[in-house]
Formats: sequence, C-alpha cells, structure tokens
Amino acid sequence: MKEILRRAYASVPTPRYTRLRNHRLFEWMNANAAGARVLNLGSGAGNFDGLLSPAVRAVNLDVNRAAPGLHVVGDAEALPFGDGAFDVVYSIAVLEHVRRPWVAAAEIERVLRPGGHVVLELPFLNTIHDEHDYFRFTDRGIRSLFPAERFEAVLEQVSSGGGSFLSVFLAAYGRQFVPTRWGKALWDLTAARASALLRFADALIDASPELRLTANSFSFIGRKR
Repeated sequence: MKEILRRAYASVPTPRYTRLRNHRLFEWMNANAAGARVLNLGSGAGNFDGLLSPAVRAVNLDVNRAAPGLHVVGDAEALPFGDGAFDVVYSIAVLEHVRRPWVAAAEIERVLRPGGHVVLELPFLNTIHDEHDYFRFTDRGIRSLFPAERFEAVLEQVSSGGGSFLSVFLAAYGRQFVPTRWGKALWDLTAARASALLRFADALIDASPELRLTANSFSFIGRKR
C-alpha cells in the first residue's frame, strides 16, 4: 500500500502555489522590456519565466548559487551594479524573503536609470513558505517602499485573490491533523488538491470593489521619476 501511495504521489504534478489571476504585469514586460537592460532580482527556480517572451533577456541575480540560469550571485540589500545600470528591475515574490526590504527598495531605485521601471509581485495573504520568509505586503505597503514622490504608478492591481490563499491555507492547515507521512501523502493527493479548486472562484468576483481586502498577492509597476 505504501509503495502504491508513493508512486501515485510522485506521478501527480504538484499544483501551482497560487494561480495568477491577472497577467497584466507579464504582458507589460513582454510589450516594454524586450531589448531593455533587465535585472531579474531573485530569479530563483524560474517558476514564472514561461510567462515572459524570449525577447525579454535579463541578468538573473539570486543569493542561491544553485538557481538555474543564474548569472550573478548577489544580495538584494547590496546590489553589485552601478547607479542607473538597468532599464527594468523585475522581481516576483522576492522582497518578502529579504530581511530589510526597505534597503532592497533603495538599491532597486539606485540601479534604475531615471525613467526606468520597477516591476514587482508580492504576497499579502499567504502561508509561511520558506525558512527565510519575513514579510507580507498590502498594496499600500508596496507604495511605502516605492512612494509616489519617487515613482509614478504604471500598474497597481490584485494579481491573485482570496481563493488562491484559501486553497493553500486549507491544504496546509488540514495537513497538520494528519499524523503519518503516508497519511500526509494521501492528503496531498486528495483533499489538498481538491481545495486547489478554490483559486478559480476568484474569477467570479473579479470586479468586486472589495477584491483587495482578501488579496493573495499584489502587482506593482512604477516608473522612476
């Protein structure tokens, strides 16, 4: 029985951590960043690279030397680049893993040329998903890092909604009640995957004025003044 569960668990692909409700951030990148000097800040495993056009060529920076496609090992709080080195700094779900995100934001501003763009997605409601997971951000929290007097807003949006959060939360919460490794594997195959369907409910409240109150994540694109 254990071997059957092991094989079944290995054969079923893990669902995405969250379903991106809105792809406008990536559409902006594909329309505007092709041929630009782009820094992919915290390139990681490249989970979102497939949403970018091949014409968007970035310098991939990460603290993890094992990150695939890595060009530069570096710290977001002390970027190893000169002032105004990039046209775009692109960063997806990274600043919550930085001990001092306000310092990283100042570094992003420094390496951007005047008129350059910061392109971010950051979580608001989400489970702890890494041993270096420090912060969560509302849309206004993001703007506190990139304030209006220094960055003109190009895009501010909910990128994934409460259904995405609930799907992950319920799976992680329920898993704690299962005592054995194989029971957890069965949970992941059944109940946890069933809860993933909740993320698709976000489409039903797409136009709700209260959407941001239960957002799983926010996107921001700002132009450096």
